[in-house]
Amino acid sequence: MIKNILLTLIAFVTISTYAQEQSLTIEASQLVSTFSFIDSNNDKQNKDYQSVLTGSYGVGYRHILNNNIILKGGLGKRTGGANYVYDEMNYSWRLEYADIKLGAGYMHDMGRFSPYIVANGYYAMLIRGTQILNNEEFNITESGILENNDIGIIGNIGVNFKMSDYISAYVEGQYLQGLNNVEKESSQTAKNKSYGVTLGLSFNITK
Repeated sequence: MIKNILLTLIAFVTISTYAQEQSLTIEASQLVSTFSFIDSNNDKQNKDYQSVLTGSYGVGYRHILNNNIILKGGLGKRTGGANYVYDEMNYSWRLEYADIKLGAGYMHDMGRFSPYIVANGYYAMLIRGTQILNNEEFNITESGILENNDIGIIGNIGVNFKMSDYISAYVEGQYLQGLNNVEKESSQTAKNKSYGVTLGLSFNITK
């Protein structure tokens, strides 16, 4: 995994030589998070898990090439989780991840307003996790009942607003689907899932 990330970063640096625009980005997202869950009987229980309002923020680096191809990379922090009620017992999970994202897409250049679409892959590491059973809180990170690593994909559809030659703002909708089973119990499958809205600023660093 580390080798693949390093090779991708080297490719990003090489491609940046041909970039029409290079910029640093900062962004924050409001997310609705839940789990995709399959129990030990191979039955989907997605409807039983209630979504929770969470968020994320991060910094990144964006290339826009001469052919309007977008290349993006970034580091950030994201919160996931869900609520679940079973047999009059209230369960609640809150999972905090540090993640790295790499993606590519296309921007339709329309001048000041430019729509775009981007697909990202991500790798995330669990830095803090809690589970609340009724009013009692358990530390998931210390107990080790969930996997510490997660991988997945993120799809973004947005609009870039060019405020000046040096600053742009953007708003985008996003959908995140984890591909890794975060349950250590092999007979069950739980994957992170969320969707939401992202607001960001892009600062042009092209000479």
